[in-house]
Formats: sequence, structure tokens, C-alpha cells
Amino acid sequence: MPGGDELLSMIDSLPSVDPWLLGAGAAGLLVVALVVRLGRRRGRPNTAAQRTRDRAHRETQRRPPEEAATKGETYELVVKQTQYDRVPAEVRGTINGLQTFVREVPDPDRSDALDAGETIRVLVTDYGTEGTTAQAEFLGRA
Repeated sequence: MPGGDELLSMIDSLPSVDPWLLGAGAAGLLVVALVVRLGRRRGRPNTAAQRTRDRAHRETQRRPPEEAATKGETYELVVKQTQYDRVPAEVRGTINGLQTFVREVPDPDRSDALDAGETIRVLVTDYGTEGTTAQAEFLGRA
């Protein structure tokens, strides 16, 4: 281990850093940390309404899918999203809060392609592996 004079000599030989530069760097890190923290909080507001929606969502995911849509039954569904880039093409909507994916929809290149907001008739054919979604067959426009 170096002696006291040697240690002081080593410390003196280190390049000096302007204290203002150190302060600015520390302030910059503090600002970045605050922005990240506020960004996370902004993404999920902690309000009573948000907590109510989150609780309802969790309860919906726990219920058996049969409570929302019975296999073999016909329902009307409002198309929320078209997914024509998937193979096979499908549209998505909800039946009594149950996410439902509908296949065998009209070809997107034809004039009878479906659009978001349209109401269609579907036949529920199966449930997703975790029971939080349903699959359905397109029967026609409502």
C-alpha cells in the first residue's frame, strides 16, 4: 500500500473536474429520474375510476367464459378491430365483455370487407386456452 505522501501525489495527479460540471450532471440525472417516475405514473392513473375499471377487468378475467357467451349460440358483435394482416384474416369484438376473435370473414380485397363499427352475427365455436377469449365463426352482417 502506498505511503501518505505517495497517496497525496496520486490524488494530485488525477484530472480535476469542475464542480459546476458535477452539479449539472447530478441535476441532469435527477431530472431524468423524475421524468421516468412521472411517465410511469401517467401511464396508469391512480384514480378511483381507474381502480374500479382494473378491478372489473380482473373479475371479468376470472369468470368462466360460458357466463359471457355460450358455445354453439349465435350473437351480434360490433367489430372493434379488423386484422386482415393475419392469416387467416379475422376481426375482433366483444360479447358481454368477452374478447371474441372471428374467423372466416369476407376477403379484405372484396367490396364486402368488414370495417370497424359494423355489427355482425357470429356463432361461438370455442374458448381460448385460458378462458379469457372466445373464437367465433362469421355468419353475416346483422
